Amino acid sequence: MPRASDLHGWTLISLRPRHRHGAVRRAASAQGARVLAISPYELRALDAGAALQAALRCPIRIASSPAAVAFAAAQSPLHGDWLAIGEATAKALRRAGAADVQSAEPQNADGLLALPILSDCRGQDIGLITAPDGRGLLESALPARGAHLHIAHVYCRHPLKLPVGVHRRLQALGQNTAVLVSSRAAFAEFWRQLDDGERDKIRRTLCIASSARLLEYLHGLGIRHLRLAPGTQPASMLAALREAIAANEGKG
Repeated sequence: MPRASDLHGWTLISLRPRHRHGAVRRAASAQGARVLAISPYELRALDAGAALQAALRCPIRIASSPAAVAFAAAQSPLHGDWLAIGEATAKALRRAGAADVQSAEPQNADGLLALPILSDCRGQDIGLITAPDGRGLLESALPARGAHLHIAHVYCRHPLKLPVGVHRRLQALGQNTAVLVSSRAAFAEFWRQLDDGERDKIRRTLCIASSARLLEYLHGLGIRHLRLAPGTQPASMLAALREAIAANEGKG
């Protein structure tokens, strides 16, 4: 096994959308790891029209991802105060012109929902900029707390067929492999396209999940080697991987 201080000899499976693996590649390269980029879908713009304007008029506005910010900003200026899921989303909002942006730890929907501004939001109008089947927890939890939620779907996930070469590379993967799972939708589409043998291999592979809900989902699929990361950013997920390596070395 490699030292816990580096990831030399490891292969990281990235399930980000097409053309969006750059941050994972840079983080992995800095620590000596290789990346197998597998895109189960690509992102496509949706014209949110009046729904986006209604969300932007809300006193509380939430962006679910950097992609949500980019697709929204292409349709309308983004000003004022915002809540962001994760620091990467917060940075995207600031670049787009937001005046003040607040994020939370952990950098996921659970962390955002723990913020005081969302703990008591009965009667509040809240705008959510996202994609269909995106941050499902926000879409259910905020109305349950009494908020009037205005959702603007500014992009969608279009499924992509996994190339034959990806299946060959999955079959050839060695022991020092980890799957970085930051999206249930991405993993579900990836899983759907695997055959029984490939699924068995993933079940024996270490998976790093960016939230407790993702961890529970993966466990339900029969995946047993799991580690929780504090957020979706590559640095957070690679730190969790190093912790998992160190824990395994400690058992030795």
